[in-house]
Amino acid sequence: MSGVKRRRRGSLTVQKLGAVRLDEAVVGLAFLQGSRYAALTASGSLYLADAAGGEARRLGGHEQGGLTLAVQPGGMRVATGGQDGTIRLWDTAAGREVCGIETGTAWVERVAWRPNGSGFAAALGRRVGVWAADGSRLGISDDHASTVADIAWSPDGSRIATAAYGGAAFLSPEGAGPSDHVVLKGSSLLLAWQSQGRYLAVGNQDATVLFVLVESLDTLQMWGFPTKVMALGWSDDGRALATAAGSGVILWDASGAGPKGRTPTILDGHFGSVTTLAWQPRGPILASGGSDGQVCLAVPARPATRRRRGDADPPTIEADHSITLDAEATALVWTPAGSLLAVGDRSGTVAVHRVG
Repeated sequence: MSGVKRRRRGSLTVQKLGAVRLDEAVVGLAFLQGSRYAALTASGSLYLADAAGGEARRLGGHEQGGLTLAVQPGGMRVATGGQDGTIRLWDTAAGREVCGIETGTAWVERVAWRPNGSGFAAALGRRVGVWAADGSRLGISDDHASTVADIAWSPDGSRIATAAYGGAAFLSPEGAGPSDHVVLKGSSLLLAWQSQGRYLAVGNQDATVLFVLVESLDTLQMWGFPTKVMALGWSDDGRALATAAGSGVILWDASGAGPKGRTPTILDGHFGSVTTLAWQPRGPILASGGSDGQVCLAVPARPATRRRRGDADPPTIEADHSITLDAEATALVWTPAGSLLAVGDRSGTVAVHRVG
């Protein structure tokens, strides 16, 4: 019930502020300035709504379905990509579309803004294109070995990491390259930069995670996951990486000398596969959403145990609080201040909770 505060294990307070029901499954979600947010659905519709609920406003969308959404850092523009092969730029303050970009590809898999908000990159089949914030194209990469599954800007905006068959690679800010390959047998699926820029985490089809030491391109490989890696996320302080494959969330300690030789911590609480992760900005809370229609909230202790001879199995911690959804969780996003959490699910519902 909206407005009711619930506590579990005495550590977290969660208050539901409001919810809206959109036309189809939520595939992209991002907070704007204040308490407003943008949501993209599988039908291709882009909506604006407020954390308190009420009626969501549809701005327009992609004719053949939506795939990806990203909000400009510090700005009011949103970029979306869809199965019509277009990128659309939206002015959320004015509530209108700024421009539509024909990419020449069948679909746009990912869009990602440069950290300073001056432009964005998009995965276009086997290439990556880069545009300025006004929609003018800056460049396009050479072909990758296969479809680019993910892209991610470095924290300083100096290069773009890409994931595809054969591992990860790096592009210039204008899309030149790829260069500096991190070779892997099989397909890389997901990328996550540590905010300090020391590590790039790479989730792979073969149920492994790579920690790439960016300066040297040396790698640490973590294996033993039950399925391919479905989600990655760094804590705001860069000390811990959360990884999801199957029903468990595994936390790796990257502080100090890094994760090599350290025992990970397992976060328990889901009955189905974990589909999405989001760490609280400026805070210690990890949110994870799953196919079981649950969002688990946890305040994990920093996983700093060194593996020694005779150690038992990795320690397991339980979630501090859980939120029940109408369907599988598909998107999680926090406000920059970390006080509000928005959750999107496969039924098309977006609910916003105050967490403290």
